[in-house]
Amino acid sequence: MKFGFRYAIILVFLLVHCVSRIQTETTSAGERSENSLRLKYAEDLETKVLKVGPSQEISIGQFALQSLSSASPRYLSVTSLSPLKSNEPLEPGAIVLRKVQVDRTLEFEEGTTKFRQATFASVVEFLVVSPLGEQQRILGRSEQITSKTIPFSSEDTESKEKIASSIQSAVEEGLRKIVSLNHFPSIFKSQNMFQR
Repeated sequence: MKFGFRYAIILVFLLVHCVSRIQTETTSAGERSENSLRLKYAEDLETKVLKVGPSQEISIGQFALQSLSSASPRYLSVTSLSPLKSNEPLEPGAIVLRKVQVDRTLEFEEGTTKFRQATFASVVEFLVVSPLGEQQRILGRSEQITSKTIPFSSEDTESKEKIASSIQSAVEEGLRKIVSLNHFPSIFKSQNMFQR
């Protein structure tokens, strides 16, 4: 009889322990989802291109979205990345990648047509909406990248990679600025950022 009573108490104890653990895990998962951001991007970025010749263009919007997708987990605790429709209202706490732009210049030796170098630099614009609904523009800029080859000529094999690299750099600078804002809650910062 004593053995059966002890056995029943152990079973009850184990059952209570398992139920409380499941509830704790569910609560912490719910808290994690509440403490994660839904990152947005302007819908027209999907089709944003840079014309580099009479019939050639580069999808710089796609480069920006790939950069955002790969870089954001290092800075932000993100649950999703989705397009922001043109008529969709901005909710408090939203972070939106709105624009990407690549500036390129060709330099020739003075008074000649002899090519000297080309430079690329990228700028991205984020819109951050504070918990109180105030909007703030954040710009991310890349350093200038120099090339000694005429961009997109028959000898050029690097320009696309250099543009993608400069956009990645601009996106990362923008994300760093966002997480360093005074009103940006630390609960939305990625754990990866603190581990680096």
